[in-house]
Amino acid sequence: MKHIVLFALVAILGLAACSTSKKDLPSFKLTLSVTNFDGKQVKVQKRVGDVWEVIDSVKVEASVAHLKGTIETPEMLFVAFEDLRGNVPFFAEASEITIKADPQNLRQAEINGSLTHERYQAFTDKFEEFDEVLYQHYQAYKSAEEAANEEGLKAAEAAYEQAEKDKKQFLVDYVRTNNKDVVSHYILYRNTYQFELDELEGMVVTFDETVKSSYLTDLFDRVMVLKSVAIGMPYKDFKQAAPNDSLIKLSDKVGAKVLLVDFWASWCQPCRAENPNIVAIYKDFKGKGFDIFGVSFDTDKEKWMQAITDDNLTWTHVSDLKGWGNEAGKKYGVQSIPHSVLLDANGNIIAKNLRGEDLRNKIAELLK
Repeated sequence: MKHIVLFALVAILGLAACSTSKKDLPSFKLTLSVTNFDGKQVKVQKRVGDVWEVIDSVKVEASVAHLKGTIETPEMLFVAFEDLRGNVPFFAEASEITIKADPQNLRQAEINGSLTHERYQAFTDKFEEFDEVLYQHYQAYKSAEEAANEEGLKAAEAAYEQAEKDKKQFLVDYVRTNNKDVVSHYILYRNTYQFELDELEGMVVTFDETVKSSYLTDLFDRVMVLKSVAIGMPYKDFKQAAPNDSLIKLSDKVGAKVLLVDFWASWCQPCRAENPNIVAIYKDFKGKGFDIFGVSFDTDKEKWMQAITDDNLTWTHVSDLKGWGNEAGKKYGVQSIPHSVLLDANGNIIAKNLRGEDLRNKIAELLK
């Protein structure tokens, strides 16, 4: 029943997206007050896939800039400042919005006039309180580690894990309680990497379908992608370049008794920390039908190749050098790395995201 509801809601959202012309969309007006920035450009933009789409831009005059745009539903937009790395995120809605910003301290920008943003900020303020708790437990762990206090280490680690669970549960409770709010769509959209398929789908199908947003559409798309690469599903083929620029398909490697598709990157410290385990497993099982297909989220080819050499990764490697825009990563719903998929000889997905001893034990079991 849940799957039928999901498909029905996807269809409803698709029809809604086709029914509104741009000229009929509501508009917002933004008055930006920014000190010491006259003559420089500011722009309102939004993230669309892997690129920034500019909605409006203007130069600051007398410390003020007036910007505007149209939106179908309330959505998160960003004020970008010429020659500055940071930006000011704000929830735009059909209203007159004001932002006061100091170029030297964009994080403390004052945003008024958007009720949607007020709700988002209220959630964020509470959500970030968990980060302070997590930091305290991390500091306690480091102190115990320096003092070689085994009991202190265990206590701090347990407290940290509990705080992580509490933070996640706070998010879940907020989303379920506020299932008619685009803010919940956005919050869940930004945190989908924390949830397995069943958890995510269980929240997505509870949203009130009368409230539309691009984030809700993306959430449905995310669920569909995860379903397509769930355990038991056949692999999705793709083709990317090896370090020598030859193109290699995943299907070229399928057929090994057990094939590990390993998504990683040279800049990913958890990936690099896991590599010695994978190297040891490969050494022990490569002669028994085990193989690895590495897919890098790098953008710098030289750094990618250097990491392969430094970590002694002697299996097949490919990348399209698009970073988080890696096309294979999109097919497999990868939102954090390291990420891995284990395939059997027929190319069926039999496990995901196993590491360390769990990965070793699973491979040993499969190759008995």
